[in-house]
Amino acid sequence: MLKLKQYLEKHKITHAAFAEKVGVSQATVNRYVSGDRSPSKRTILRIKEATKGFVKERDWFVQMDRAA
Repeated sequence: MLKLKQYLEKHKITHAAFAEKVGVSQATVNRYVSGDRSPSKRTILRIKEATKGFVKERDWFVQMDRAA
């Protein structure tokens, strides 16, 4: 997920640190960033909160639309 990857790189946040912040594993964040997995609705909201709105709910659905 490009938007999440941009946020993490811009703020120099590791996948492990972000995973702890949103309550998932580092491997799960790796999968989100690579686009191999999409988060649940609850986790999408946690990510939005953790990124202070940089990664929005719609960002996940735009990515899914492009993949189809």
